[in-house]
Amino acid sequence: MERKHMSAFALYQTLPADAPPPAKKPPVQLVAKKKKKKENGVAVNKANALKAQVKSERRKMRKKLPKSAQREERQKGSAQKQQQQQQEEDEEEEEECMNGDVEAGGEMIDGLLVDLARVNNSRLRASQLFKWLIDPIPAKAFFRDTWEKKPILVQRENPHYYKGLFSTAEFDRILREEDVQFGVNLDVTSYTNGKRETHNPPGRALPFTVWDFYKSGCSLRMLNPQAFSSTFWNVLSILQEQFGSMAGANVYLTPPGTQGFAPHYDDIEAFVVQLEGKKHWRVYNPRSEDEVLPVLSSPNFKQTDIGKPILEVVLEAGDLLYFPRGFIHQGDCLPDVHSLHITISSYQKNSWGDLLQKVVPAALEVAMEEDVEFRQGLPLDYLTYMGVQNSDNDDSRRTKFFSRIESLLKKLKDYAPVDAAVDQKARDFLHDCLPPVLTPGM
Repeated sequence: MERKHMSAFALYQTLPADAPPPAKKPPVQLVAKKKKKKENGVAVNKANALKAQVKSERRKMRKKLPKSAQREERQKGSAQKQQQQQQEEDEEEEEECMNGDVEAGGEMIDGLLVDLARVNNSRLRASQLFKWLIDPIPAKAFFRDTWEKKPILVQRENPHYYKGLFSTAEFDRILREEDVQFGVNLDVTSYTNGKRETHNPPGRALPFTVWDFYKSGCSLRMLNPQAFSSTFWNVLSILQEQFGSMAGANVYLTPPGTQGFAPHYDDIEAFVVQLEGKKHWRVYNPRSEDEVLPVLSSPNFKQTDIGKPILEVVLEAGDLLYFPRGFIHQGDCLPDVHSLHITISSYQKNSWGDLLQKVVPAALEVAMEEDVEFRQGLPLDYLTYMGVQNSDNDDSRRTKFFSRIESLLKKLKDYAPVDAAVDQKARDFLHDCLPPVLTPGM
């Protein structure tokens, strides 16, 4: 017989929906959903007449200028034309993003996925879904100006934009119907008085146990929602084509007035999708050049370790926050409302260095097989003048040794099997990625 009690899942539905005071505008790029405005025909005609007048005046001025000045103006005009052309391309893409099928958003996510299933080209399918994810930001502009460089915030004022993607009700259904295991599929966490703790008991995450943790102020993290949600499995299996890298996700459900995680940075590109409620976020620059685009995630930081945030904002349902790997972040709930968000992640271990880790050992193996120079023995006495203990010595033998190493490294590039290494990366991607969702009747 099922245990009856007033769970936190039931409690969250009774919370007041009063909105907190609006957050201050952050010192990073902010994109708001644009609204179309009808222009008055008379105003347009006046604007066109003004443009024609300005062009006429410029022609007259040009005739009076010396040739050198005319040349300068032509160069300036060419640069302005290129800049304008780039801006027009971005605006055109933005208009497509806002006016095309991807504008459906919200409750139409299921319909959008059905439409995308009819698109045979998987790259085009991924491009359309990514446009929907970051709308109204043009994808080209995003990857040129923002990707791996800085955070970006989209505030839509549309709480239903991501509706249908995931919900607290879906979270509860998964707990009741699926074999969710603590530590494997679900983490119970808290962050109080500067201390981050995990409270996972052993075994299956039974609903009444999980919701009692939530009621006591713990945050819930579902580690692989795509294993239990066909909708989100479909979304990730499509998006991974956009990145050419495995796409993963975590769901975070946080009770009002609490924080589940300490400040930290990750080794992935993160898209924070706010699904329900609100969450107060702070994002900080990497502390040093060594922490820009890091290879590994960080340990937990103290508040005194991280300085002042470059972005502080309250995310509401329908909003999106992106930040690159290496940017420190923390999120806490407002006192009067819970938060449900999903973090979509990608690009883990997908750097030039990761590719070279495959290229260099293979190149060395080929070089040693084909080039006798790589097989010749080291000097008999090299241990007497090389090594850290001899690194400060001024010895001509050390100079000769380094010269030989440099020569071999230059030759090594001729044996680098770059395409084969890329094929290895592709095999890794195929091994890690999600299989496509099979759509009946398609």
